[in-house]
Amino acid sequence: MSMNFKKLLLEKTKPLRAITKKFPKNYLRLVKIAVLLVFAAVLGYFGRPFLFVATVNGQPITRWELIRELEKQGGAQTLDNLVAKALIFQEARKKGVEVSKQEIDSEIARIEVLVSQQGTTLDEALAQQGQGRDELVEQIKVQKIVEKLLADKLVVSEEDVKKYYDENKDFYGTDAKFEDVSGQIKSQLSSEKLSTSYQSWVAGLKEGAKVNYFVEY
Repeated sequence: MSMNFKKLLLEKTKPLRAITKKFPKNYLRLVKIAVLLVFAAVLGYFGRPFLFVATVNGQPITRWELIRELEKQGGAQTLDNLVAKALIFQEARKKGVEVSKQEIDSEIARIEVLVSQQGTTLDEALAQQGQGRDELVEQIKVQKIVEKLLADKLVVSEEDVKKYYDENKDFYGTDAKFEDVSGQIKSQLSSEKLSTSYQSWVAGLKEGAKVNYFVEY
């Protein structure tokens, strides 16, 4: 490189070098710290709902405090339900049992009809219970899986239906005919069998499973 070229290069970069000399030696480190502080501030502002659930005269109530209180009230039952659900899905995979979208949609449509007869909508009814459609779909899926896995225990014979009808005629009124209520009775008896069989069945799954609990309620 010729001396003339070096001199020209120095002259051209002189303004830039003059500016950079004004910066502290740890300029980049300071910039990084500033960026992190801004990021933390933004995260703290928009992430408040994840950290805090309320403030009382400026005193914050953390989400952890809320969760801790909820766990005291229903933690044991909720954990037990989650364990049971995990076991049900595992058993379904083991037995090759699946629930189709059509089955779920059909059940939702049936529920919507029942709810509409009470003068409300499904979404309104779910909101009153603090639930959404996703949770309903999950519940239906679990119920359908259990029904399929326990299908052999839910069989209701015509003799069972007729016997129940004869023993409860007064409940259906004098004008009710057996043919008109037999379907309702069969569904009711099947649900009762499901409730009874489910408890012992899930208990058996838990006994045969390796469940490690890391918290106690």
